[in-house]
Amino acid sequence: MAKDTKNKICKAALALFSNNQFEVVSIAEICRYAQVSNGVYYRYFKNKEELLRILIDDFLIQFEKELTDIQGTTIEEKVLRFITIILKVGKEHKQEIAIFREGQYRLYGYEDTLRKLYIRSAEFVFERTISEVEYLYIVSGLRFCSTRVLYNNKIIDPEYIRDFILNGVFPHMDMNINISNIAEQFNSVFEEEPDSSYEKLIRCGIFLFGKSGFHKIGVADITSECRLAVGTFYTYFESKEKFLNTIVLHIGERTRHYLSKNVHNHGNRLDQEILGIWHFLNYFRNHLEYYSIVREAEFVGKEVVSQYYDAFEHGYLKNLDSISEEKRIHAANFLIGLSHYTGIEVLHRERINDIPRFLVEMSLLLKNGISFN
Repeated sequence: MAKDTKNKICKAALALFSNNQFEVVSIAEICRYAQVSNGVYYRYFKNKEELLRILIDDFLIQFEKELTDIQGTTIEEKVLRFITIILKVGKEHKQEIAIFREGQYRLYGYEDTLRKLYIRSAEFVFERTISEVEYLYIVSGLRFCSTRVLYNNKIIDPEYIRDFILNGVFPHMDMNINISNIAEQFNSVFEEEPDSSYEKLIRCGIFLFGKSGFHKIGVADITSECRLAVGTFYTYFESKEKFLNTIVLHIGERTRHYLSKNVHNHGNRLDQEILGIWHFLNYFRNHLEYYSIVREAEFVGKEVVSQYYDAFEHGYLKNLDSISEEKRIHAANFLIGLSHYTGIEVLHRERINDIPRFLVEMSLLLKNGISFN
């Protein structure tokens, strides 16, 4: 009986957390959904965070179990099985992944746990130790494609992802740019001060949401920071949620503009990709709050985050003529994921210090894929 009650509470929380931001779901709401009293809840859980951790831990146990099913007599077969499992888990555990993504954003340690699972599986597949750059190359694009399948209904062919991992994305290109000429230190990014009230609101919103989070900031906080009247805010935006949506799209637009300005017409497509990763890191290093804002928006307004990544995908598709048409969407998302997760490891985890060397190694993987040896 006790076990059934605990399971009811867990299922209720799973349903609510996966469809709403963690902060807005109350214990009382979970209890109503589970049809138990608030007092019963505290027999099993100390607080809401403990319940979230239990759900995430259960998912990680299940995910680890799924990854033990990597089979095959060749590297190619095992890579394909690894990819298929990742995509399958995304489809079959949509609720669990939704809360895991928020959990890894809010609670320290879960990204490291997941990283260890991926590395262990990749080393089993390739039957050797893999380097940091190899880990990112194998896993980043795959993780991002899995997320796009989950949230944006993208159709991903596992065999295309396998081909990118094993054979490279740009197999017929040589890198012509000299990475040693890229400054080893990140550069500051100059941006003009906002002139209009609209631009000031956007700038202040980015600062405050990046510093404190969406739910801890009110409209009055934003207008006070800008020294504007609250009524001015509602002249442009009907709600704080719509304001966040505008900010997310603004971040995407500014990032794409910066990358296009610094990468367009520089060498071949492989050169441009390496330069793009460098400038992406440089830009987000100057705007670390962008990561947290876009990630939090996943749990507040999933549709706008889909638009955000769709716009990046569209930009990539215009410049992937060297890749066969049926593979282009796969390549676009694979490459977006590569920059995204590299940014997390470089800027937030600080695991990569020698950026020029990292980019040289990444260029070889983009050209040749992962070596079996």
